[in-house]
Amino acid sequence: MPERFKITSPLMKTPPNGKRVCRPYKWGNRITVAEAGSNQAACDWFLEHQCTEEFRAAARRELKGLDLGCYCDLDQPCHADILLKIANS
Repeated sequence: MPERFKITSPLMKTPPNGKRVCRPYKWGNRITVAEAGSNQAACDWFLEHQCTEEFRAAARRELKGLDLGCYCDLDQPCHADILLKIANS
């Protein structure tokens, strides 16, 4: 089952079955945690403002089966978790 991984540095090598979904990449959440106020608020914003049907369909095509990486701590909510659910549904 695909899972989320934490990017610890911009120089970190992406795992073989992984894809970075952080800013500035295509799948990055356009709002920062600082702007949103919390990880959960950033996730809520992502769902409401970025996850259109077209976006979801593209995620299913392009991200299915891949591990997804972001800078968020693994014990915190992250838009990558949302992308994993969408891509593998």
